Amino acid sequence: MNQTSLLKHFKSMDDIINNDQHNYQALPRVETSYSYSRSRYNQYDIMKQSKQQNNQASNHQHDSMNPDNQFNKIYTDRLEKLRPVLADKVAKIWKGTPVNKILHVKPGDEGILVGTLYKEMPLKPNILKQYAENRAILPLPVKKVSSYISDADVLLFEDETGRIKLICDKSMVDGLPTGLNVAIRGKGLPGAEFQVYEIITPGLPSQMFVTNGVHGPDNKDINDDVYVCLASGLNIGDPNCQLSNNLLLDYITGNLGSPSDQKFVSKICRLIIAGNSIHKEPNQDLSTRSRTKQEATAKLQKLAVPIKELDMILSEMCQSLPVDILPGESDPSIQSLPQLPFNACLFPFSAQNINFNPVTNPYESVIGGKIFLGTSGQNIENISKYMNVSSKLELLQNTLEWRHLAPTAPDTLSCAPLEQDPFIIVCCPHVYFMGNGDRFESKYIEGENGEQVCIVVVPKFSETGTVVLVNLRTLEATPVQINPTSFFPHSPNLN
Repeated sequence: MNQTSLLKHFKSMDDIINNDQHNYQALPRVETSYSYSRSRYNQYDIMKQSKQQNNQASNHQHDSMNPDNQFNKIYTDRLEKLRPVLADKVAKIWKGTPVNKILHVKPGDEGILVGTLYKEMPLKPNILKQYAENRAILPLPVKKVSSYISDADVLLFEDETGRIKLICDKSMVDGLPTGLNVAIRGKGLPGAEFQVYEIITPGLPSQMFVTNGVHGPDNKDINDDVYVCLASGLNIGDPNCQLSNNLLLDYITGNLGSPSDQKFVSKICRLIIAGNSIHKEPNQDLSTRSRTKQEATAKLQKLAVPIKELDMILSEMCQSLPVDILPGESDPSIQSLPQLPFNACLFPFSAQNINFNPVTNPYESVIGGKIFLGTSGQNIENISKYMNVSSKLELLQNTLEWRHLAPTAPDTLSCAPLEQDPFIIVCCPHVYFMGNGDRFESKYIEGENGEQVCIVVVPKFSETGTVVLVNLRTLEATPVQINPTSFFPHSPNLN
């Protein structure tokens, strides 16, 4: 979707949205230090890397016709950066066992391999294969399924020297995704096979110490409870969600609930909206590649309505507190990860406020001395199709221990063909979240070296009416339900 082509429809649209804005009086709030890690997913760096690869591809026309070569550097970079981590764990856990390359594995010899898992699954779509076979301008549409798992699934293992088939229990096959960097202890078998005894993953990365960044009115550090609000799946544009979204607006701005609720809301220092803010009809085609100009115009006008409504809501929220908004699967942004921030021109009212902060997906920042890392949920949804795990919370914790946000990219999760893998988790966050979950889930974990992490699955607000408040002092996550039935939120107990 071309975002700039959407802008011209805003002024010509009928006044569909009620412009009677509330005159909100902003609540006095605590202030927090804030640092957004834009450099990790900077759009200019991404475009620069892509341009470099395109120039290299143009010099090797034969290689450029093979889509697999576009993503080879991502897998190579992933293994190069995580191999030293795995080597250190191997030296501590499996002392005395030699580390081999696949090329040097002999039948009957026990040893350790360090490399990348590849999961061969008959039910898994192969975008690259379809693209190569059809040589289409765009990949063919893929039928969405809830799981790729079957009895015919096989685990393969790769390093720089070759590929080998892993022989292991079915539970191990169903418990691992493709694209994962691991170390394997086992024994070589005839026929280019390897019997697996044990597998280890990189584990939690080290956590940086960040000083307290919470300040009171006198600009002095305070240790009171301060909260960050996490929301996702507002689904603006769906008539069934209009009431709940208005209630959320009133709650965030302190115009809903009892005095105790308003006192509590004043301690919310920032709102993070984790994707899927715009409603998308099932099977809705947002492409402007239509047969006629009139059809393309009609599509853009239809999409502009919920964007304008979102702009109005965000502009009022930003009068009260800072708002970070991530793009999601249903939003007008590029669909490949990392997703670039919304074009600020789509939000002419919100963009006038310094509190409006469109960010990338994935998202990383430091708020009040705590590192936040999260996504809009596409990565976890895709990983769940590879594994026999029902809990999104468990998958979220797994990705943290794998030190990788999206191991299934670019296999079945679309991503930009970059020279460096942007999804490696370098530093352990204090708050690690995903948006657009089916229900609220939360877990607090501590690492071997003192790492402290609050893992949160943020539910779809349009379906649950629930947002999540994270306490920056205790790292406790608490769901808050904005109940349209009673018109009052169920805020946590302040006592």
